[in-house]
Amino acid sequence: MDISRRVFLQKLGLLSAGMAAPALSRAAQTGQSAGRPGAESIRRATAIAGQGAGGIHFFNHGPGLGRRVAVTFDDGPTPGVTEKVLAALRERHLSATFFMIGQRVTAAPSLARRVREEGHEIGNHSYTHPQLGRMPAPQVLAQLQKTQEAIEQATKFRPCWMRPPYGSFHPVQAPLAAQEGLGVVLWSVDTRDWARPGTERILGTVLTQTHPGSIVLMHDLHLQTAEVVGRIFDGLLERGFEFATISNLLGAPRIA
Repeated sequence: MDISRRVFLQKLGLLSAGMAAPALSRAAQTGQSAGRPGAESIRRATAIAGQGAGGIHFFNHGPGLGRRVAVTFDDGPTPGVTEKVLAALRERHLSATFFMIGQRVTAAPSLARRVREEGHEIGNHSYTHPQLGRMPAPQVLAQLQKTQEAIEQATKFRPCWMRPPYGSFHPVQAPLAAQEGLGVVLWSVDTRDWARPGTERILGTVLTQTHPGSIVLMHDLHLQTAEVVGRIFDGLLERGFEFATISNLLGAPRIA
């Protein structure tokens, strides 16, 4: 049975206690890399990780040290929208994480490259945005591999995190992500901006539901989101939050 957004997040809550520490890079474990969490971050992260096959952890929240949050954007790059999101981030000197669809990277490689050049992290969001949890292993692996290749070709950067479309990913599929060097990230704040609920609702969702360690899900897909992100960023900053990429929030996954 694949895991939908709601069921998967419920499972993460049920599995939260008593986890072994996530497999993170040595730099993250020791806190040697600037902007990466150290041992205390990792200890706290154990309480917010669900575990798939092979001891690979799925994250929907970070430790929140220093009031850090990760703002993330799915489904791009989208010409005419992604540029506006980048402009709002650049104006405020902020960093975000963009989980990109491989075929859209192939269609707009210069825009994907620009995201990376402006200092943001890029993640893998599959090649055609299917429900990976309902697919056989070879097809899942192909989706991840093609996207890794497309992103690396466009940006010279190979992602270390993936987010399954719709949150659909079975725990036993975790080794497939690991095979491509990918950790699995979901979210804790869902703006549902893909449904275009209105800028005020998107803004209200983020500002009322975000807490230290939150992973905020938005999409650089529709202009409605691009029109409100500046207000979202300002509201989070006014509340004392610090922006982090996924790797800066969680540390980079070390895949055995």
